Amino acid sequence: MDMKKTIIPILGVVLWQAMASAQDDIPLLRPEERQAVDTQTDEFNQSLMPALTNAAKSTVRIWAGSRRLAYGTVVGDGHQVLTKWSEVARARANLRIETSGGEVRAANISGVYEDEDLALLAIGGSALTPVPWSKENPVLGAFLAAPQPNGRPAAFGVVSVLERNLRDTDQAYLGIGGDLGFSGPGVKIKEVAAQSAAATAGLQAGNIILKVNERQISGLMELKNALVGVNPGDTVTLLVQTGSSEKKLSVVLGNRPQLPNFPGNRLRQMERMGGPISRVRDSFTHVIQSDMRPQPDQIGGPVVDLKGQVVGITVARADRTRSFIMPAAAVQNLLQQKPGDPALAKTQQPDDAPAMSVRRRAAQGRSPAGDAELMRRHIAEMQRLMEHMREEMDGLDP
Repeated sequence: MDMKKTIIPILGVVLWQAMASAQDDIPLLRPEERQAVDTQTDEFNQSLMPALTNAAKSTVRIWAGSRRLAYGTVVGDGHQVLTKWSEVARARANLRIETSGGEVRAANISGVYEDEDLALLAIGGSALTPVPWSKENPVLGAFLAAPQPNGRPAAFGVVSVLERNLRDTDQAYLGIGGDLGFSGPGVKIKEVAAQSAAATAGLQAGNIILKVNERQISGLMELKNALVGVNPGDTVTLLVQTGSSEKKLSVVLGNRPQLPNFPGNRLRQMERMGGPISRVRDSFTHVIQSDMRPQPDQIGGPVVDLKGQVVGITVARADRTRSFIMPAAAVQNLLQQKPGDPALAKTQQPDDAPAMSVRRRAAQGRSPAGDAELMRRHIAEMQRLMEHMREEMDGLDP
């Protein structure tokens, strides 16, 4: 089948598939409507299968007893499987893989890439089919699909955000708190974090940042946007007003400090709308964002484009509208690195643990929620919540 001929009707069929995935939540769906949805879904799945055939040979299911934990991607010489560490860590002594042909083999964790929440499994027997990585990067809006080992689709969607780094500590950090009550041009500094880039450069409370390099700054959001794409260690030039005079300062940006994760209940509820999500779903260094909806126990398998080229692997289901994919080039670079000893590896703490109360943190000698850095984290979480709400509203826009 010529896959190019399936592109035109995809948008309409996607709507049917979306209905199919949610039909159990529609108690008033009439029998003839349900049958139409099932028929359209099956036709759509059949149209995708030619593109999934090769990647499915490199896709395995990972089990512990009778419980499916994750998917895995066959890599290397065919005796290694890359999968999601946080899903297999708790059952590391009793792992099995199920191949695309239905064969079951014992598996052992041979290494762990903790920073990316990935594990490398070793399997015996004859070599399986290693995944053929694509050298092309998917573009924004490109259609993607993840196969099951039997060649049917596990999930599909489009690229919604190009490759980016989600790890806070890898982001450039200036280290100032803005005065929210300031109404003039620029950003008035309310406080400067100790040992930050701003402190080293001599910025002080009361200074007003007017420009970053040649970019005029109109407020805190503009200041944040001016630092997008700037890396720790880079130098920026700030035009700063001090009293009645202006001066230029060269600032070498640092790394954002590690902060405790402190999401609100509302954000956790929003993330969980639409089904189960991955325990570890953030802080990856190289990910593409997609709206595909794999189940948490389907994470770790390959992702293909409409040509059948493997463009990456799934690494997390983040919420109803977001899943993360590590691009093929990033996976290959990771596999060239020596993985960590699984005996020494720790299971990453899921980022949905209940937030610690201010009173409890104070009793433990930790700073209260009024701490400036924690407040910035609260603001970041609120921005994420607003993004979720905006995406939900966009989905209602005809």
